[in-house]
Amino acid sequence: MKNNEIKIAWCYPDMLNLHGDRGNIMALKKVGELLGLKVTIDKIETYDQKIDFENTDIMLFNPGEVKVVETIVNALKKQNKELTKYIEDDKAIIVIGTTGAVFAKETKRFEGQVIEGLGILDMKCTERELVYGDDIVYKLVDDEEMEINGSQIQIIDTELNADIALGNIQYGHGNNNDKKEGAKYKNVIFTNALGPVLVKNPWFAEKIIRKAAEIKGIEINKEIPESEYDIEYKSLECIKKYIEKKTSK
Repeated sequence: MKNNEIKIAWCYPDMLNLHGDRGNIMALKKVGELLGLKVTIDKIETYDQKIDFENTDIMLFNPGEVKVVETIVNALKKQNKELTKYIEDDKAIIVIGTTGAVFAKETKRFEGQVIEGLGILDMKCTERELVYGDDIVYKLVDDEEMEINGSQIQIIDTELNADIALGNIQYGHGNNNDKKEGAKYKNVIFTNALGPVLVKNPWFAEKIIRKAAEIKGIEINKEIPESEYDIEYKSLECIKKYIEKKTSK
């Protein structure tokens, strides 16, 4: 029997646990199963736990507090060689919210401390003194037909040093109120969108799953009917109408 299993490493779920974003792991599992795949989830629960990069297809890092960024960076550096190979093999890493700072070059905290990141994404982060919150809607740079929506609770601003934006802002703050959202290098994807973003946008979860399957050599012959996403499509339209009312005042 041909292997049709996708393995997800859910990284540090007890430390990266803000905004109810555990729903992202549930969305990936559900969408994967709708595509006829077996989805296995491996929790990376402690900083000392080794990650089985060779047998992992997707890594998920949900939002966490800025104070844990340095500890996670140090934990991942212990397997830097394996992590680098994983990324260069085009395997998926999904990073959400403040945890993007882990993969940045550096993060400056508002009291002046500078935290060195992994430097995988060519960007710098700055902690905000005031928290920004609002809706966010953007279109993917590599798929302008795909619209992503969510909420944004911005604790850090992000400055991209290269043309690596994940999306173009339709509404909201994005990285730094510069009409750019998130970042993408190979298959490392960072977004500010919460919601949870993969629950609100299951088509985005499907895109991630399909790419992971392709990298692994799994052929997916199933299509997910649009009716499965009916509630989420209607929700997006309602949010866009609400945004129109806000911006027309």
